[in-house]
This record gives sequence, C-alpha cells and structure tokens, in this order.
Amino acid sequence: MTATEAPPITLRSCADLIASVPYLLGFHPAESIVVIAIVDDRVRFVARGDLPDAVTSEHVAGRLVSLLLRDPVDAIAIVGYGPSSSVTPVAEAVCVALRSTDITTLDVLRVDGGRYWSYVCANAACCPPEGKPFDLTTTCVGASAVYAGRVALPDREAVAASLAPVDGVARAAMTEATARADARLTKLVETARAAADSAPPRLRPMSAQAAGAAVRANARVAKALRAAGDEAVEDAVDRYRAGRRLGDDEVAWLSVLLVHLPVRDHAWEHITDDDWQVDLWSDMVRRVDPPLAAAPASLLAFAAWRAGHGALAAIAVERALAVDPDYALARMVDEVLDQCLPPSIMVDAAEQPHRAPGRRARRRWIGPHIGLEQAS
Repeated sequence: MTATEAPPITLRSCADLIASVPYLLGFHPAESIVVIAIVDDRVRFVARGDLPDAVTSEHVAGRLVSLLLRDPVDAIAIVGYGPSSSVTPVAEAVCVALRSTDITTLDVLRVDGGRYWSYVCANAACCPPEGKPFDLTTTCVGASAVYAGRVALPDREAVAASLAPVDGVARAAMTEATARADARLTKLVETARAAADSAPPRLRPMSAQAAGAAVRANARVAKALRAAGDEAVEDAVDRYRAGRRLGDDEVAWLSVLLVHLPVRDHAWEHITDDDWQVDLWSDMVRRVDPPLAAAPASLLAFAAWRAGHGALAAIAVERALAVDPDYALARMVDEVLDQCLPPSIMVDAAEQPHRAPGRRARRRWIGPHIGLEQAS
C-alpha cells in the first residue's frame, strides 16, 4: 500500500489527535513540540522540534509561523510533550505569533504522564486543571494507522536503531561479499578499458592520438558501469516489488556500482511512493559496507520522504552525511525535510516548473506526510 493509497484516519477527540501523532511521525515523541498543518481537512505536513529553552521560545514560534505562512494552511493543531515549564512558554509564543495570521488554531495541547491539558479550552468540565487522563488503547486510531501501513516506534532512537548496520556473522558475510564485488568491478573496468589503440603510460605530454584513445577508453568504462548498474538497479526493484530480497553478493555489487553517479541517479529515477521502496533501501543501508552507505542512505531518505516516513528520512540523511558531509543528494533531501516540504511538491513543481523553493534558515524539523482526515 502506498502513502497516497492509505485510507484516511478520522479524528473525533483530543485523544484521537494525540494518538495519531506517533503514527504521523513514526515514533512516540518526548520533550517535543509538534505542529500539524491542515489543508482541506487533510494533513499538509507535520513538523516536530525539540522543546527549546525559555530564551528561544519566541525564535521557535517565529520559525513555526513563517513555516506555516510559506504554503497555504487552513488550520493547525499543536501538541507539546513535556512539563508545563518547558511546553507553556513555546505554546504561548506560538499562539501570540499566530494572532496576526488567518490560520485557525484548532487546539493547543500539552501531554505529560498519561494526561493532556488544553491551552485553548477553558471549560473545566471538558479540560480540568489537573489534566484529562487518556488511554491510547481505547481509540481506533492505532488500529486504523496500522491497517494503513503506519508504525510508531518507541522513540526516535528506535527508528535510528532500525537502520543500524548488521553485525556479527552477517557483517562478516557482507565484508567478504564486498571484497568480491570490488574484484568484479575492477575486472569490469579493466575489460572496458582494454583496446587495440591503448598504449603504456609515458612520462611526456600525451599526443592527440593517445588522448583520443584515453577518452574512448573512459567512455567505454562509463558505458559498462551504467549498463551493469542499470541491470542491478532493475533487478533490485523487481525483487523487492515482489516481496523478495537481494542476496549478499547482489547487495555488495549494487553498492559498489552506486558509487558511479549515473547509476545512483538511475536508481533515484526509479523511486516511487511505494513502501517496498523503503524496504529495499532500508535493507541496503543495513547491509552495505558502512563506507559505501552515502548513496543507498540518500536514496532511502528520498524514498522514505516520498512514502511519508519523515523520521526515517531524517535519520537516513544523517547516516549519509556522516559518511560524506558534502554528498549532494543527501543535502538536497535534508533541505526538503528542513522546510517540511510534502511529497506533493513534486506534482506542484511539475505543473509549475518556474517555481522553486527558496533556501531558509536551517533547523531540524521532521516533516512526514500522510492522508489524515479531520472529523467535523
């Protein structure tokens, strides 16, 4: 089931709203401020940030409001997780900043210790001063979200752990497979370079004839790498679409080919919003030789973003940038997540190619996107 095919989840109460947040983020938040932006009774994006200290509450509020004003948003709901001393300053600052906008605030909640408080509702019968207890197991949101293919891990660390490199026997097997893939790649390159007009290197300026031979040899290598890479990518796509997976040698072979950017880009072009794409690149990230993780982690980040798994996308970006801080695809997805751009921006960009998102001040926000229907 794809993100766009997932059935909407109906919310009838504050408890339903609170129950939906972990499935929107992919994990149960703590010490966080979460903003759910709604357009036409559907979630446009969800943004999560760590709770700031009192000094920076206004800064965070301004950042949130500028984010909400960037794209048309009809209404929002805000949920803070933590003690009043941490949540209240930023919640109040956000409410003050929103007064100058046309955005409707549905509710502003604080969640802590199995209770919630509303900063909007003044009815003590509905929202008592001591907080209202709630039980997530009594709502149908969890079951609906699971049916829609959503998961909610215990915390963000659990999401990161789901991408941890395999170890033990599995790591040893992948190390050996990667060595075989390296040898196979070397043989492929050497075979492609072999030509009748090649000559041994000389310590003097290269003649025009020798230069031409070198260019032709490089073109043959590029063509051979692209052909092998296209075949490996398409095999992986067919395999995971059918619910199967690659063997160690196939993972290793694809990983060394993805270093070649045209092969990486061919894989990128194949990514859709199907969840099996997330399974494919998650499996690659876990099993790949760690120094080769930048390409598959970046592809996972893009696939996760497209499928609506914002937390997974952000963690995959971190994994890619840890290997190569300048990896362009990872930095691009990082910018998309930073601005909480929903996957629908791809359709918008195709329809209006002259409009491009501008760069903004950086702050880590996790922005998954899923169909979520608000009950009237």
